[in-house]
Amino acid sequence: MVYIKDLESLRNLTPQDILTIFMDTKIYGRYLNKAWAGKTGILNRFKNPIYFLDWLSKGITDAVNSTIDEDYWLLILGEPGTGKSALSIAIYKYIMKNLGYTDEQIKENIYLDVCYLPYDYLGRVALHNEQIQERGKTFPYPIILDEAHNIFDLFAEGSTSVIRKILQRIYEIREWRLAHIINTQIPQQLAKRSRHRIHSLIILWKEPIYFGRKKMFHLEQAYKSYFQNILKRDLPNDKMGYFLWGAFYEKDRAHRILRWIMKKDLSIEELRPILLRFTPDIIFPMTFLLHESSDLRDAYIKIKLYNSTIKTLYDAFGIKGSKKAIFLKTLVELSKHLDKMNPDKKDEKGNIELNEPLLIEVDSKKDYKILKKIGNAKLIIKTEEYSPRGIFVGPYKGREKEIKVKEKLVEEKTYSEHSFVSILSINPKIYNFLKNMHEILEKRHPIHKAVEYRL
Repeated sequence: MVYIKDLESLRNLTPQDILTIFMDTKIYGRYLNKAWAGKTGILNRFKNPIYFLDWLSKGITDAVNSTIDEDYWLLILGEPGTGKSALSIAIYKYIMKNLGYTDEQIKENIYLDVCYLPYDYLGRVALHNEQIQERGKTFPYPIILDEAHNIFDLFAEGSTSVIRKILQRIYEIREWRLAHIINTQIPQQLAKRSRHRIHSLIILWKEPIYFGRKKMFHLEQAYKSYFQNILKRDLPNDKMGYFLWGAFYEKDRAHRILRWIMKKDLSIEELRPILLRFTPDIIFPMTFLLHESSDLRDAYIKIKLYNSTIKTLYDAFGIKGSKKAIFLKTLVELSKHLDKMNPDKKDEKGNIELNEPLLIEVDSKKDYKILKKIGNAKLIIKTEEYSPRGIFVGPYKGREKEIKVKEKLVEEKTYSEHSFVSILSINPKIYNFLKNMHEILEKRHPIHKAVEYRL
């Protein structure tokens, strides 16, 4: 029986212990016991999960911290509910600790380091560049690209130009020592150029456990004892559960697998047959790593909700393509003036009025049309008259000519136009977003500002 009493007993799990519970899974009983028959070294491929996490994070840290300026890309594949995000967070935390960051610094930095939308990634990369310029040298750092098909999908509706810019950047920044921890459930939507950057691959899947069945005794006991003694919470279901597993592949085989997935056009639910064709370099029980992300889980959930809500607002107000930049800039500016809004004070259309108008500088009247959708807004064009100083650059022939040149320039007055949108009230949906996401918007503001809200 494999029983998890405490963290020490978890760290002491042997390859045989892990193989014992793996032998209770359906995929082993139906397929792998036959496919692996006669193969040597199978037992040694089963690794203690804590050892695996420590080994992998140190390997990635060493790669981005070596004498050669280089980055590292880890891809995690799996269907929903297999622990992709939990594993991404755990790897991120371990790399940060290897780089010398404290627990408090990690809890604060993660608000900047999880990228979910294309704008997030461009902003995070731009912020890293600013930090490199401040330090005067490159330095290693991990970032998480969650649901990366949203970021690297070349054919994403309305964002093709943005994605092209991202795909260009991923080769330009190779020497910036960034460790990319990437996860997705749709590998087919990752642009080819991004797939070429992968250094290693993890595939996650879940195996059902039906409680009370003799054939699943070891799997059930390991699962229940972990939930009870490590996670300290009740089982999600008293009749069955899902045990999460992971398979790790080094670079060469990772690319072979990705090409095979593309060729066969496998859906995410069909990833397990890969185990039959490609024996993993390492197999680990992903369920036993769930506790490693618990301290950062709250921040991750907030970031996920924040980004999901922004996408909902894009749809609600018809914000598409590059116009998402001016919309995001406006959200940031409105958030700074949240205390100047009274939800009980509304105009005739039900929009929440601002105590004083907020001016947002815009580049075109198209920006005004976008911002007009979010409430009551007016376009203001300020015309500024100025006279540039004359500079005499020809052969000097006396002060009289220099004066004439200056006088001539003064007479040729020039005008420059600056357009602003004056926001007088906002839709309640915008107000609710600002009220509920104020803290997250404030924490993530640096990555939005790093690209000056322009793409």
